Amino acid sequence: MTCSEGDSGSSKPYRVLSLDGGGIRGLYTALLLKGLSNRFAANQRLAATASYDLGAQFDLVVGTSTGAILATALAAGVPLERVIELYRQKARTIFTDPAGEGVRAGWWAVRHLRRAANDPSPLEDALSAVLGEETVAQMYARRGIALCVPSVNVETNKSWVFKTPHDKRTNRLNRDNDYRLVDVCMASTAAPMVLPLRGIASPGDKEGAVNWFTDGGLWANNPSLVAMTEALSMSEPGQPIELMSVSTCPPFKGCTITEAGANRGTIGWQAGVGIVQVALDAQSYAYDYVTRTVAQHTGRDVGYVRLIDADVPAADAVHLALDNPSPNALDLLSRLARDAVDLNMSAATAGSPPPQPLIAKFFANIKPFPAQPTEGAEIGQRA
Repeated sequence: MTCSEGDSGSSKPYRVLSLDGGGIRGLYTALLLKGLSNRFAANQRLAATASYDLGAQFDLVVGTSTGAILATALAAGVPLERVIELYRQKARTIFTDPAGEGVRAGWWAVRHLRRAANDPSPLEDALSAVLGEETVAQMYARRGIALCVPSVNVETNKSWVFKTPHDKRTNRLNRDNDYRLVDVCMASTAAPMVLPLRGIASPGDKEGAVNWFTDGGLWANNPSLVAMTEALSMSEPGQPIELMSVSTCPPFKGCTITEAGANRGTIGWQAGVGIVQVALDAQSYAYDYVTRTVAQHTGRDVGYVRLIDADVPAADAVHLALDNPSPNALDLLSRLARDAVDLNMSAATAGSPPPQPLIAKFFANIKPFPAQPTEGAEIGQRA
């Protein structure tokens, strides 16, 4: 049941969740959302349980790259515990050769001149264990929760947003119906140099055409503007919109630039990885500002909030690379998520810092999952 089914009257809000990209830092996002779900459920004296169906609180979930994994899992009804386990247990097999920084990044580039640094099979296997063989259309028919996942079609260099068939007015969103959820996630997470491009056979193409995709973070690492645009298009005229955006807690990477340091080459840009990182961080900041501004000038009743991030100690920032699966990185992400839960609970319930009562609305009356199926059963097999 989506959130709108639990409201009555024409003023029910169209609720949207937007999840940033950030590689292994998706663990932070998953832990933050799980922590908030548990805390709000306890505050509302709801039935105590190990797992709550956060995805059912939203009409639309949007996620890019690692956020695509989370968004797809939430829309499909996968408990956050399983996603957290995926990050913790499988990260070292997915990111086997982190890029590092400085000279190390240069040697990393030399080692991977002709191929991506990591084999995509461990990630695909991990996703298949969670999502099974279910397709985009099958998931939407089962759950009724809309999903949007940004990617890039490399053969055209144009953006591509995988979408469920959730446009009930015109019934036009059918292009992606037969793509597997696993392939959608692989397409959006195919970070340049880190993972190979993702080739997916075009559903229904008798000639066997293959579409090639790369990381959606190249243009929508913070997909809040995609989420806002889709909400404005799909919600009923005059219907209130409420959008919550969640980052992956990117560390501050500012530095003092000297005359000599300004003349950067391959090593200075971390063999190209640094360019990607700057682009991801810059657009995440910019899209938050643009989304906030659009929300204020739509002429609609639009509420927008971006969850507060914990402060990353300067000495720890080095651990938060996109592809760093070290125990130090995973422990740090867990600590930061706990801090962020406290910050956002304070903002939602005590009004400090700064007051964000909208946060509480997204977790109001959150429902526990029903009894889980037998161990090892896949989402696709349960559809």
